[in-house]
Amino acid sequence: MTAIKRGLGRRCPACGEGRAFKGYLKIVDACDHCHTPLGLYPCDDGPAYVTMIIVGHIVIAPLFMFDSVFMHYPFEILIPSSIAVMGALTLWLLPYIKGGFLGLVWHHGLKQR
Repeated sequence: MTAIKRGLGRRCPACGEGRAFKGYLKIVDACDHCHTPLGLYPCDDGPAYVTMIIVGHIVIAPLFMFDSVFMHYPFEILIPSSIAVMGALTLWLLPYIKGGFLGLVWHHGLKQR
């Protein structure tokens, strides 16, 4: 659980000190602090799927649950604004979810062959 928390903070899951990413989503080859080879741990499609599920529940679920509130807005405004909010939330959450996946994969020792 500690490795996942460190990953959610975009830090090295082994030491919690070094950065796990260079740039937006690129995982570093090795931690600057403890030299753990983070580039060997695959985080391919899982973070994107989990991020889409979370964002979909945050944005789309209220549209269905509170339809009496949102039915007064025209679809020409509601649909583009929902898409914009979903895009912004996805771009904001994806690095953190990917860091959490890196911590999970590192914790279980699932390296690439």
